[in-house]
Amino acid sequence: MRIVKDKMKKWDNCDEAIIGEGVRCSQEPVLVYDYNKLIKIFEKEGMSEEESIEWIDYNILGAWIGDDTPIILFPRVA
Repeated sequence: MRIVKDKMKKWDNCDEAIIGEGVRCSQEPVLVYDYNKLIKIFEKEGMSEEESIEWIDYNILGAWIGDDTPIILFPRVA
C-alpha cells in the first residue's frame, strides 16, 4: 500500500487494475480496483489463479487501512 500525491491510497504494483474513483457518503474519494484484473496481475507475477485469489482475499480484501481504504469491484457479467 502507498499514498499517491493526491492522498488516495493505492495497492503497490496494482495500477493496471485501477478502474476509477469511488465515493461514499461523507467520505473522500477512493480508488476502485477491478478484482479480476488484480487476479491477472498476480498471475503475471507467477502465481496460479488459486494462489492469486487467496493472496488478494487475505491481503487486500482483508485489509482495512482506514476510511480511505480502496474499493474492490467484482464485475458482473451482463
